[in-house]
Amino acid sequence: MTLARVASVADRRSLLATRAELDRTRLSLAMHEVRAIVVPPPDPARAAAVRPAVAMLIGLAVPAVGVSRLGRWLRIASIALAAWRVARDWRARR
Repeated sequence: MTLARVASVADRRSLLATRAELDRTRLSLAMHEVRAIVVPPPDPARAAAVRPAVAMLIGLAVPAVGVSRLGRWLRIASIALAAWRVARDWRARR
């Protein structure tokens, strides 16, 4: 290889590394934006007010339907709620 070719390859490598870093930064920023939409910041006052009611409902639901079935339904409800928040915010931004 000639010296010019080696320099060209080195320049191309550094350009590709810089582009990869920029892509990683953009992806990180996009993930933070999605997280802010899906997981809003918690409100401590609301959580303190809701916690006893949720504990009572779970205490009633576990013996009635079972732990594994309740866990599955809570997981499905959590995913559905996250999808609803994303769709709602997406429509609001349009």
